[in-house]
Amino acid sequence: MENWPRKFELIEIRKKSHTDQEFWADQGRYYHLTAEIAVAREKFDGLESWERSLALCTSVGLTVDRAVVAGRAAAQLWGIKVLTWDRTVELMHTDGKQAGAAGTWPPNVHHRRCNLRSDEVHEEHGLRVTLATRTLRDIAAHHGVLEGLVAIDNARSQWPHLTEEYLRKELVEGARFNGIGNVREAIALSVPNAASPLETKARYLIVTSELPGVRTIETQAQISRGPDAGHFDVDLLINGWLVIELDGRFKLDGTTFGKTDAALRAERNREVFIQNTGRRFIRAGWEHLEPQSDGEIPLLTMIADALRTHIVPAAS
Repeated sequence: MENWPRKFELIEIRKKSHTDQEFWADQGRYYHLTAEIAVAREKFDGLESWERSLALCTSVGLTVDRAVVAGRAAAQLWGIKVLTWDRTVELMHTDGKQAGAAGTWPPNVHHRRCNLRSDEVHEEHGLRVTLATRTLRDIAAHHGVLEGLVAIDNARSQWPHLTEEYLRKELVEGARFNGIGNVREAIALSVPNAASPLETKARYLIVTSELPGVRTIETQAQISRGPDAGHFDVDLLINGWLVIELDGRFKLDGTTFGKTDAALRAERNREVFIQNTGRRFIRAGWEHLEPQSDGEIPLLTMIADALRTHIVPAAS
């Protein structure tokens, strides 16, 4: 686990000496993320939104004495991507211990009643978090199949030993808990090579929609560029000919994939090459995965239209 307190330069106020005049004399320079944790405004204002969420999770984790950071907050601390960034930090207690009444909880904190064993807790950098496997289980059990699937997909892409068989054994075999069906389904739907939460959500929508004509779905499929020329990877490939490319805004931010103009030209050349192989190309973003006013999901509509109208290329 990365040393988040050091990365975000978090200040534990209770450890500050009263003689530290530089800190105490100019409190306007700091945000108080919790009653006991501060961060320099300049540092915090320069963070991305997901980093701010992570800094808050870290601050709560440093503040609590007995509770354990869990759920999506724990996933962020483990470096596991989640579908929903929640400013509410979920906490659990071990071995039957419970938090006080909800009215006594600090802001942005939710204590969940559960059975958490002490051997399911990891301690590092002053933080107590649920083990990565327990974290995955809790996200699916408490927040639904899709939320769990996104986290499991991302974890599997980082840690190859998290096979479907391993996850079933660690997360559900011999266990009894509310939401176990969600966990089983999320594991069964997971793949080891998903590239992003966007891709996972798109795949989930396609699989669960049961669109007529969808026979196969390949993740990170390879399309040959010719002998000794390598290949192009595509996010999803349906029935061997329908390419689905999922584009988050970060791809064209001018930094992640190089200068925007160069990225656009490279993407266009790649798309033309793929289309010239006889394949159909659909490009979609987050906005195409949300239901519209008529209840239709644009991505599924585009796929259904392609399956209905496209002449399937002959096998090469």
